[in-house]
Amino acid sequence: MQRRSFRNGRLSEFALHEIQRMIGEEYRAPGSRLPKEEELADRFQVSRIVIREAMKILEDRGVVEVRAGRGTQTVAPKPDRVKESLLRLFRDQPIPKIQDMEHLLELRQVLEETTASLAAVRAGEEDLTEIEAALREMKQESDDPDCTVAADLRFHRSIMRAAHNPFIEMVLDPLMEVFLQQIKLTNFNTGWDLHRNIFLEIRARNPLGARQAVRRLMKTTLADSRSALTNLNQV
Repeated sequence: MQRRSFRNGRLSEFALHEIQRMIGEEYRAPGSRLPKEEELADRFQVSRIVIREAMKILEDRGVVEVRAGRGTQTVAPKPDRVKESLLRLFRDQPIPKIQDMEHLLELRQVLEETTASLAAVRAGEEDLTEIEAALREMKQESDDPDCTVAADLRFHRSIMRAAHNPFIEMVLDPLMEVFLQQIKLTNFNTGWDLHRNIFLEIRARNPLGARQAVRRLMKTTLADSRSALTNLNQV
């Protein structure tokens, strides 16, 4: 078989996909040593330049680690790296279509209900102070969309930290940040009173109440965002 040139199509994406699949099937254990660069080039019939580019992407994503003299090894997922990868994935998406937005909100609701209920149990006084400060800032910045979104993110991130579970934050943070940045373009209402209710339930140490307060916020956000996106698509 003729070796394919790096210039012939998007071979780095092909190699990236194949190496990821190979890792998932054959080298799943952290610390597994991958075949050498030239072996991978022969296996996938691409140039070593293509393999090198794919490995660089995987290293940036925290999937592998390239060590001089020791080759390339798989590594255990790290929360920060996973969060960065998810952020890149969501950030590359345009303003969501209505159905996509509903799916994103469904995911946010599941995660944020759990996060708020955990925060109601685990939050310390410093956590509560941070949440309340973000809430006040949301109200003060209500006339500035950029500042309101930034304060909104601080509010939700404060609750995520108060849940004291880094893996929830790892998944939810990038999803929420990109979602709010996209929906900001529709001038939707952030719902300060609904956010305040979430804080009050957390402060009252009421996990069920916190979960229900998040559900009410998500319901209102869905209705407002659906309306805003419908109007935007009609322009």
